[in-house]
Amino acid sequence: MFRKLKIKFVMTNIVSITMILLIIFFGIYLSIKGFLKFQADIILYTIANEERLNSNFDSGLVRFFYIKVDTSNEIIGYLMNINISKEDMESFKEKAMEKGVTNGKIANGNFKFKFLKIPKAYGYIIVFLDYSVEEKMFKPLISISTFIVLLSVVLVFSTSLFLASRAIKPIKTSWEKQMAFIADASHELRTPLAVVNSNLEIVMENENETIESQMKWLNNIQSELERMKKLVDDLLFLARADAEDEMPKEYFDLSSLVHKIFDEFTPLCQKKDIEFLLDTKDNIIFYGNEFRIKQLITILLDNAIKYTGEEGKVELKLESHTSTVQLSVSDTGEGIPKEHIDKIFDRFYRVDKSRSRNHGGAGLGLAIAKCIVNEHKGNINVSSVVSEGTKFTVSLPYKAPQN
Repeated sequence: MFRKLKIKFVMTNIVSITMILLIIFFGIYLSIKGFLKFQADIILYTIANEERLNSNFDSGLVRFFYIKVDTSNEIIGYLMNINISKEDMESFKEKAMEKGVTNGKIANGNFKFKFLKIPKAYGYIIVFLDYSVEEKMFKPLISISTFIVLLSVVLVFSTSLFLASRAIKPIKTSWEKQMAFIADASHELRTPLAVVNSNLEIVMENENETIESQMKWLNNIQSELERMKKLVDDLLFLARADAEDEMPKEYFDLSSLVHKIFDEFTPLCQKKDIEFLLDTKDNIIFYGNEFRIKQLITILLDNAIKYTGEEGKVELKLESHTSTVQLSVSDTGEGIPKEHIDKIFDRFYRVDKSRSRNHGGAGLGLAIAKCIVNEHKGNINVSSVVSEGTKFTVSLPYKAPQN
């Protein structure tokens, strides 16, 4: 598919540029040809009317001769600015008179002339202007133009091939990521569906049993349905983020929000015997989406607590600076191996898939966190040491409220 797209891109460029170059050079050719014809006509009319070469033209560059003939078509005078025999001059006179037109072209051997015949009181004056130089000029002009067009086509082909590879690369990467995303999403949905289906089969096979006796299987079904609901919600969030829908923003008390989240997570930390610390300044009014920021902090805290063992420590910190608000979540948990740091924000990426599944994760949390940070025009960084802990730092642009 991408090979065909690349070929189509290259061919479109070549055809387009070739057509443009042909139009340009054909236009130049016609313009030069028209100008030379116009100039030749002016010279012919000037000589015919004045019976001499006007001082505006260089006699060294204009090669001409004229013949005066009487009413009997006999030559009664001539002026020559070109080396030509009387026999040839007589021949050209006869051809001009035979043509029956006032102007045209005559060729005889090595001579090529434009002629103009104008009636006079004594008969006619026939002016012959050598146009062999112009004829010779057109041939190299066509040759040079053809060479330039062909060279341009080769250059355009090379450039288009290079640019096509560069242009298609992000599309190809995006396509591959989309395919991987669909495959991973299908896989994640298939597992809970299989569990729900198997538990339902057990319940249906024991249709005479009471609900209470089959509560274990029903609880499994409910648990997997909740997991599916969360997964679908996460997928919808990422889909909306990809669609770049405008996110509503307003001023809210970020300090108060952090305190509320701290209170909500404190029981969970106490249950795991984790020391939970809060370091924040009061009255930090932030411009953004309160629900999304809460979701961001929740994801980071949930990950920190999930991968921190008993008697560990988790710290939530909020600082404000002149132009940024900095939020950090640090823990003393398992840490992340260095080779995984650059990939942890990818969708469905899990450092340890088996352990993540045991924790109920699908590998979407940090991808959502990064989307939220991007929506707020901020950035998120992570530093981690295996067996020592991890620290996520979020920097968001700060805009002070107007009084």
